[in-house]
Amino acid sequence: KASKAELKAAVLATGSRLMDLYGVGPVNAARILADVGDIARFPSKAHFASWNGTAPLDASSGEQLRHRLSRAGNRRVNRALHSIAAVQLRHETPGKAYWRRKNNGPGKSRHAMRCLKRRISDTVYRQLVADAAARAETRWNQRQRSEDE
Repeated sequence: KASKAELKAAVLATGSRLMDLYGVGPVNAARILADVGDIARFPSKAHFASWNGTAPLDASSGEQLRHRLSRAGNRRVNRALHSIAAVQLRHETPGKAYWRRKNNGPGKSRHAMRCLKRRISDTVYRQLVADAAARAETRWNQRQRSEDE
C-alpha cells in the first residue's frame, strides 16, 4: 500500500492525467510514463501502437483478409495495456461494449482483445499528448509571468 501511494504521488507530480482513464492505476500509469518518456518522439498514434506492440500485422493470403497479433514492441507497456483492457472487461464500460461488438463469433475473443488493446493504446496516446501540451502551456505561462515581473 505504501509503494502504491508513493507511485500515485509520483505520477501526480508529473502532471499526468493518465490515471483519469478507466482501468489505469498508479502502477500501470508509472510503467507507461517511465517507458514512454517523451511522447513527442512518436509522431502519430500508429507509431505509438507499433512501438508498444498493439498494431496488427497483416496476415492476408489471396482473398482472405486477416491480421494477427504482433509479438514485437515494448512488452512491458503491452502488458500494462492488457491489464487496463482486463479491468475494463470486468466492468460495464465503453471498452466492454466495444469488445462485445468485436467478439461476434467463435474464435473471435482474441481478435476482440487485440482490437480493444489498440483502442486503449490510442486513448493513452491522446492523453499523453494532451498532458505534454498542458505542461508546455504551463511553462509558457510561467515564462510570460517572469518576463512581466
